[in-house]
Amino acid sequence: MSVFSKRILTLLVAAAALFLFAACEPSGIETYDISSLNTGYDVSSARVFYPANIADLTNVPTTTLSSGMGGTKEGMYWLAEPLAESGIIVLAISARDNMWVEGYKDAHIRGVDIIAEENDRSGSPIRGKVGNVGIIGYSKGGGGVINAASELGGEVTHCVALAPYEPSPRSTHEAATLIFTGTIDVIAPAYHGEGAYSGLPDGVPKLYASMIGEDHMYWHNRSVLGSETDFIEAWISYYSGGDESAYGVFANGAGSGMTDYRFDPADGSSGGGGCN
Repeated sequence: MSVFSKRILTLLVAAAALFLFAACEPSGIETYDISSLNTGYDVSSARVFYPANIADLTNVPTTTLSSGMGGTKEGMYWLAEPLAESGIIVLAISARDNMWVEGYKDAHIRGVDIIAEENDRSGSPIRGKVGNVGIIGYSKGGGGVINAASELGGEVTHCVALAPYEPSPRSTHEAATLIFTGTIDVIAPAYHGEGAYSGLPDGVPKLYASMIGEDHMYWHNRSVLGSETDFIEAWISYYSGGDESAYGVFANGAGSGMTDYRFDPADGSSGGGGCN
């Protein structure tokens, strides 16, 4: 089989996987705000996004989500909404200290606690619905989630870092980790994310890719969704939701607009790498 034929076959397999994955998605979302009395010190405000058919669901994969330096949760609603529509509970948070990686690390750790509290709270729309939990952050929030995942160990099952700034993974990191960068990002250059990918301990499923021709602001207040959103949805659905149909979305090579794709499933197989 020629290289071209193999590439076409890979794209067809990925498209089929995406179709099967999307066919299972619920429609519609609901939201509510967490009272400022309950956010704690490290989170200044928080909003929950959840599938409208939550009553029919159990063990729902759940994630925190934050922006980066100087940002607020509102800048990431573009991602919270499609994630919730795909069947994921999202806690979008604003960090009280939103200027430093450490502030975001603390905010995401607190966010994981808020999720547990909402899962137990009488009157919470997501009471008893939360399954496995993970964390997503952008920029200094991206560095923060990698550092938080290393601190939380097995408490979180996925970690998604978008243009992570100065992440420092440690040997205690267990969460399946997806890292995206932009090829022309000069604020959090691609080598920040590449270094984090390489620095993750053996045995951690991990994927790295860079968006071609995109800078640091690609991840803020997006109005048009790309292949990276499909990857994020599928990554959470597979590693935190156990949805086998999601695997092919990210495991068969780079999505549209991606380069430097590398995937290590940490299952003894070869994974993928070097695909543009």
